[in-house]
Formats: sequence, structure tokens, C-alpha cells
Amino acid sequence: MITPGFLYITGAILLLLPVNDRIKYIISFLITAGALIVTFYLIPGYSFQLDFLKFTLVPVKVDNASKLTGLIFAVGGLAAVIYSIKLCSRFILSLIFVFIGSALTVVFSGDLFTLYVFWELMTISSSFIIIMASDVTKKTGYYYCLMQVAGGLSVLWGTFLQYSATGNLSLNAIEAGIPFFMLAVAIKLAFVGFHTWLPLAYSKAPFYVTVVLSIYTTKVGVYIMSILLSGINILAYAGLISALFGMVMALRQNHALKLLSYSIIIQVGYMIIGISIGTEKGIAGAIFHLVNHILYKTVLFMAVGVVIYTTGKDTLENLGIMGRKIPVTSIATLVAFLGIAGVPFFNGYMSKSLIKEAVQEPLLTWGLNLMSFGTSLIFLKFIYYAFFKNSNVNLTKKPAISMQLGLGFLTVLMLLIGIHPYLLENLMNTDLGIHYFDKKHMLSGIQPFLWSIPVFLLLKKYVVKNYVRLLYFDMYRKMAKILVTTGYQLSNYHDGKLHKYLLWATSTLIILLVLLMF
Repeated sequence: MITPGFLYITGAILLLLPVNDRIKYIISFLITAGALIVTFYLIPGYSFQLDFLKFTLVPVKVDNASKLTGLIFAVGGLAAVIYSIKLCSRFILSLIFVFIGSALTVVFSGDLFTLYVFWELMTISSSFIIIMASDVTKKTGYYYCLMQVAGGLSVLWGTFLQYSATGNLSLNAIEAGIPFFMLAVAIKLAFVGFHTWLPLAYSKAPFYVTVVLSIYTTKVGVYIMSILLSGINILAYAGLISALFGMVMALRQNHALKLLSYSIIIQVGYMIIGISIGTEKGIAGAIFHLVNHILYKTVLFMAVGVVIYTTGKDTLENLGIMGRKIPVTSIATLVAFLGIAGVPFFNGYMSKSLIKEAVQEPLLTWGLNLMSFGTSLIFLKFIYYAFFKNSNVNLTKKPAISMQLGLGFLTVLMLLIGIHPYLLENLMNTDLGIHYFDKKHMLSGIQPFLWSIPVFLLLKKYVVKNYVRLLYFDMYRKMAKILVTTGYQLSNYHDGKLHKYLLWATSTLIILLVLLMF
């Protein structure tokens, strides 16, 4: 039995052949549908071992959590490819297939070597997607690549330390290199301080590329965190701080893609908290929230993509074309909004309720309610621009049918999970004993949303305000400028004169001798 990721990689090779559009569509549909079917029929408990040099590798390992994560990755891949197939070139689509295939292989990897190889392949393929998408995204792609490479190197160092300490590469018993794995996951999760790549890449890349990136990049980090770093309680508070930062930044955005990008940081905060608690309910809640987040956030990115496609702009003002002009997109947006707000009978409600049920510490419970309130406030701003603010924006062209099919497919799944939340428990083969629709959980779910409505109406002029000065500070660019400037100044001393080189060498030796003395 092979991992479904290899089907995507095979599809990527086939797409490089000189085929016409019809063959491209057939290959894409067969690969994406086939990967979904293969994932669905994977049997938890199955694993495949491979001897490589002196190592015993486990390139494929299936359990309940990996199967559910793989299913939503395969579903997201099918929807994203349907959505973008008419918009991107055959070469870019091939790179997208490599990216999706690598993400799926990471999910089903059973050893650190396989994890590292396909973690890096995700970085390479996604970086080239951004760099080659258009001329204006090259610098963004380089920046994204450098950040993700730093995360990959952290995985590599963690793997070296783990193997040196234990003599094995198993994912189940991490004893060494934990700080490096934490750093790698922090970059992948766009944790505050390591988040700068996310709003930059997601807002600059073409919208159909952003749709694909939003499904996999941070979610792979969440899944790997659930395997390697679960039960580290202090990370729950770090996740709360990161989420509150994302909330503030999202509220101050004037562009839809940046608003959605920062809101990812909030939703990832829920998953960090659930995993950090370390209990069965906490980890299951985080995995279920990963599933729900992929559904509603992908729909929201797709909806904004439709707006950009039909108007040519990304400002919140352009969301005003929703309503009667693009009804399918409007309905999907409303369902996604209610899902991300955690309203009962919509999909985000069940996973948020489960994480709240797992949390026993009052500060974290308060933080989760504040995060729910902030999320509702952010998306009330989004909905206000889409449906209530007067807008003179007109359609320049109609959305492609394939775009609306991708939207519609995920919207139906959101509604199914919202109405029948036990569906995810059944797919994960677990019974968590929580009654989602009892009075306690429904009140807990609806209250932050209800509070956000009067607050939004009272503070609308501040929330809806077009901020001229946005809060943005990138310490990595500042550090790079300092290093470049310092290097330039030092290079002035390297003019080929022997006495200066002797002075450099002598000074370095003196410094080293002084350090050795202490």
C-alpha cells in the first residue's frame, strides 16, 4: 500500500508532459479523486518499513489521526485543484501537485528522515510556485523560502540530536532536540515572532496559490506538533498570546487577503492550546479544528479569490459585489462566517466546544472566549463590507464555473459537519462523550458571537476604519539590512593591501587567545 502523496507526485510528472487542456483536466481529476479514495480506504494500524543504509525507515504509517488529517488534505486538494485548474499554467499546477503530495506524505510518515525529506520538498515546491507565479512575487518567494528553510534546518538538527541520543528515528518517542522541533513548528505555524512570511506570501501570491498554501502549510505544522510536542502546557499560553496578536493585526487590515492571513494565526491558536493540554479531548479537538479550519478558511480564501478575479482588486471595499451579483459565493461566505464564528449548527462550533471542554484552567478558558469574540468581530467587519456597505464596484467578468464548484463542494461538507458533528468522531474512530447540542455548550458557543454584534455596532467607525498606518514590523528585514551594511563597510578594508590583512589576522588571533584564557 502506498501513501496517497505519491499519487500526486506521479500526477505532477504526468502534467509535465506536453498535453492539451482536456488531458490536463482528466489527469488532475483522476489523481485528486484517486488520492481521496486511497486515503479513505487506508487502514489504521498499517505501516510499511524500509531498510535504507543502516536505518530502518517507516515511510508509511497510518493511525486514526493521520487518516482524518489525510482525508481533509485530500478533500482540500480536490477542491483546490477544481477551483484553480483554469487559472494556472500546467507547470504551476505540476508544482502544486508536488506540494500537496509532499504534505500528504508528511502526514503519513512514520520516521524523522521521511518527515524531513518531504518537509523540505514542501518548501522547495511552494517557494517555486510563489517565485514563478509572476514577476512581482519573486522577492516574496525568496523571503518565504528563507523562512521555511530555517524551519527545515531546525527539523534536521532536531533529528540529529534525537538519533544521537536514542539511536532511532521514530516519531513516537522524541527525547532530544525538542527546542529545535519547537522552532521548526513555530515557523510553520506562523507563531508570533515567526509569522512575517504568512501575511506577506498570502497577500502577494496569486489568489489561487494562496488557496493551496492556506490548506497545507500551517496545518502540517499543527499535525506534526500533535505528534512531537503534545502535552507541553506552557505552549498553550504561548498559543494564546499568538492568537491575540493575530486578532489585533487582523482588525487593522484594509485588504481581504491580509485580514484572512492574520486570522489564520488566531485559529491556529486554538489548535496549539488543544495540543498543549495533551489530553485525548484536547488533541482530538485540535485535529477536528484543523479539519474545520481547512474547510471554512479555504472557502473564505476562495470567495476573496472570486472577488479579485471578477473585479481585479483585493481591498475590502470590493467585497461589495457579493449578494445578488455572485450568489453562490455569497452563500458560501455566510456559511464559512458562521462556522469560523463558532455558531451552533455550523462546523467550527463542534471543535471549539471540544477544546473548551478540554481546558481546565480559567485563564485559558477566558482566552478562548476572547479569541472567539475577536474572531466574530473580525468577520463581522468582513461581512459588513460584503453585504451592508454601499459599494459601486462592478463585475468585469463572471467567475468561472470551476471556481464555484470548488466553493460549493467545501460548503456542503461544512454544513454536514455542522449538523452532524459526530461525523468527525466516527471518521477518527473515537467517542469523546461530549453532547454538542446541550444547553451548556450551545450557550458557550453563541455568547461570544452575540456579544460581538453590539460591540461592532458601537465601535463600527473604529473597526471599519481604513487604517493608513498599519502596525507592521519585520525584524528579519532589519537584521538583514544591518548585516548587509556591516558587510559592505568591512569590505572597504579588503583592498588588497598586505598590512591590512596581517592586521586582521593578528587581531583575530589575539581575540581567540583572550577567549581561550577565560
